Amino acid sequence: MVISRRLAATVSAVSSLPLLLVGSGSAGATVPPAAGPELPQVVAARQAGQWLAGQLNSRGFVPSTLGGSEASLSSTAQTILALSAANVDLPGAQQALGYLEDRVDDYVTVDGSDGPGKLALLILDAEALGANPTSFGGTNLVARLLATQQTSGVDIGLFGTEAQVSDYSAGGYEQGLALAALAAAGVRNTSQVTAAVSWLVGEQCPDGGWTTPDNAENPCDGSPASYAGPDTNSTSLAVQGLAAQGVLTPGVASRALAFLSRGQDSDAGWSYYPNTSTAPGSTDPDSTALVIQALVALGSSPDGSAFARGSSDPMSALLSFQLTSGSSAGAFYFPPAPAPASEIATYQAVPALVGLALPWGPSGRGYWEVASDGGIFTFGDAGFYGSTGGTPLAKPVVGIAATPDGRGYWEVASDGGIFTFGDAGFYGSTGGTPLAKPVVGIAATPDGRGYWEVASDGGIFTFGDAGFYGSTGGTPLAKPVVGIAASPARPG
Repeated sequence: MVISRRLAATVSAVSSLPLLLVGSGSAGATVPPAAGPELPQVVAARQAGQWLAGQLNSRGFVPSTLGGSEASLSSTAQTILALSAANVDLPGAQQALGYLEDRVDDYVTVDGSDGPGKLALLILDAEALGANPTSFGGTNLVARLLATQQTSGVDIGLFGTEAQVSDYSAGGYEQGLALAALAAAGVRNTSQVTAAVSWLVGEQCPDGGWTTPDNAENPCDGSPASYAGPDTNSTSLAVQGLAAQGVLTPGVASRALAFLSRGQDSDAGWSYYPNTSTAPGSTDPDSTALVIQALVALGSSPDGSAFARGSSDPMSALLSFQLTSGSSAGAFYFPPAPAPASEIATYQAVPALVGLALPWGPSGRGYWEVASDGGIFTFGDAGFYGSTGGTPLAKPVVGIAATPDGRGYWEVASDGGIFTFGDAGFYGSTGGTPLAKPVVGIAATPDGRGYWEVASDGGIFTFGDAGFYGSTGGTPLAKPVVGIAASPARPG
């Protein structure tokens, strides 16, 4: 449990998604300007997501070549995860997920066997969009992932075959991805998870990093100048997987953090191999994004002073790769510049822009409470995105509603004034408008692009794409109305 403010609370609860962030601005409250790029960078993430959505064709896949008829199943799977993180074109993401459902075996087969990394990505996709990974395209993805685990030999606990290790399709990176996916599916603290964790922790190098694919193929003392040794990408996924399972011990975490801190480039970003005097790093968006995700998983602040380098910080380093004009505006490119938009750089950047560490999805395992001064209390996996606690208000807060992805919320005051946090948008309010009766509650539309306010006489106020379907306003009531809820599927 995380208590964000210690105040007496009287209020409502709503379901949530996992995220541990301080929220961004509000409508109706004064917010001091940020000193630099801070998490979450919602606008940049949505711009990147919109570009990615444009790469999906009418059949629901990302073509392997521009305008081609052959699907890149890997790019499609990665794009789904990025769109869910950005909360952009979720219908398109659902269509793409359906496309993959019909082609599970085609996608996950690696060297004649199920590939753990690909199975894990499909599980994460399914969980992020609210699908059931145990019944996906007629198969149980979770069971198939668990079945890839080695139970004998030198790699007990590793997901994947030795042939897959040799061609870099199994190892530390995929092991972290698999642990995150299993955590998303609710598989924790089992004997198989324990064995998987033991293997991964045993692969951590003395300097705190992880190698790809493992220490046998790529020893810890390998030199970055020879494209060997621990790397930032494998370290990020290992950290995220262990954190997702709740088994990231202080010792493992501190060594990993030290590795990532030492390897930071002078422009505040990261390259694939850590920056050293013998092999100076050249920042790339993929590695910078993955390290940001690892820092979030470690409980560090990527936008804090600890990772600032002169006038730059990790967020500004990542944002420097985003294209701001032309037909590919919103996408990220891979250096050197000038370079075309990169699908890989873009879909890896998106989760970092909104401060997400793996996994995410509509878990429903948490809720918020809001106090009359707008102070927020978070429970379970509900994230804190800011509040009006401590801010003078014209009227008390009387309700709260979550955005569909759970990465933000609206607070509503009794005069109908709206305060937005995280990725919640402002679509209007009755604040400052004389009301016959005070507002007592708020409900969001299913797509999060509007909301209803309800007064104590049952009068309804609609904003954004919220429709009006009737009210009890003006009707004598035995008792006052005290709340409102939205129909999740049909208007009402």
